[in-house]
Formats: sequence, structure tokens, C-alpha cells
Amino acid sequence: MPGWLGMLIGAAATLALLGGAWLFLRRRPEAFEEEEAQPEPAPAPAPAPRPSVPPAPPSAPQSQSEPFEIRVRPTRIELGEREVLLDFELLVGNTQPVPAEGVRPSLGIISASPDQDRVLDGFHRGPPGEAAGEPFDLAPGGGARIPARLALPRDRVHVVQLGGRPMFVAMILVDLRWRSGLSIRRFGADFMIGAAGQGERIGPIWLDRGQSTAALGATRYVRREMAAA
Repeated sequence: MPGWLGMLIGAAATLALLGGAWLFLRRRPEAFEEEEAQPEPAPAPAPAPRPSVPPAPPSAPQSQSEPFEIRVRPTRIELGEREVLLDFELLVGNTQPVPAEGVRPSLGIISASPDQDRVLDGFHRGPPGEAAGEPFDLAPGGGARIPARLALPRDRVHVVQLGGRPMFVAMILVDLRWRSGLSIRRFGADFMIGAAGQGERIGPIWLDRGQSTAALGATRYVRREMAAA
């Protein structure tokens, strides 16, 4: 665990889930598929090159038993005087052998803090939040790409001093609900957002630089009790 993240866990602060976080979608979810490069003819007897797949955004691997593959691809962060705005794409893929009907993603944003696991529990176990757009269906193997924006008030940012400089790490909360036969099912995932690093590693978001232009990265966050199970 990076040293600055350990300072987050060790700091004493109480954080309430941002109930007023607002988001909007620029368009309805649309199917997404990783495009494969068409193999080019090669002179005999050399075989044609294998198709290549663009690298996935930084994210922890997900279990094959999970009903959806969820990824977050942060694209821009704006550090305003009153709020932090985060633009990103939510990628949802149906890994089930049956269709997922009426998929409704709910999104939230918080700042990483010693109280984050309690906040995550409340988000995923509580009543559904505001849906990110209209419900949509996903065929087996189908996917959706959802552009979104979330806002975090500056007074809800858990600030940590690292080397005498203020920093924080954002967290995006994703909760999915969908129809499966006559029942409503639920599945969620959470992601830590910071400066892009090496592989799945992310760095802090510095608050003393004003408008941030650094590249962003995302990594899957697994709560401690779940990781130990």
C-alpha cells in the first residue's frame, strides 16, 4: 500500500456520502466493443498477424463469477474553489449467459478517508440513488459506454498533507440494478481515482496546483474485509 494512502487510512476524519452529487449523461448508453485490428496480408509462408486489442484502462481484475465487468475511465478533473468536478466514462459489460434487462447504474463520488468503508456500505446496501440515465438492456456479452460527470464539494474533500502539500484521492461508487426473471438483482464496484502511475498504481491529486492537467488513472478498490475473505 503506498505511503500516502496509508496516511489517508491513519488520519481521523468523518465523511458523509455526498448526497448532493450531481451527474449528467451526454448521451444514452451505447454498445461498446473493443475493436480488433484487421490482420494484414503477409507474404507466404509467414502467417497473418494476430488481431490486437487496445489495452484496458488501469483496473484490478474482476472475478469470472461476477455478473458484470465494470470499468471506469477518468478523462478530466477540475479543481474549483467550491467543488471538484470529475468527468469519466463508465463501461459496463454483461458477462452472464442471459440478457440483463432494465440495467440502472447509480453513481456516487467521495474522497478517500478512514471512514470510506462505512460510506461504501451505506451506498451499496441502502436504497438506490439517482439513476445515471434511462434503464437499458444488455444482451449476453453486450456492453454500454456511459459518459458521466460527478461533483464533490470542496468542504467534503478529505485533505491529507503529504510533504507539506495538500492532496486527496477520489473514489467513484458504482451500483447496478437489473431485472433477472421476476426478481431485481444488484451488483456494485468501487474505484480509486488519482494521477496516472505505473500499471494499476495511482498517485495523489494535488490541491495546490489549481486546474489539474495531469493524466488520471483508476484502480478497483476492494474493501479490507472482502479482500481477506
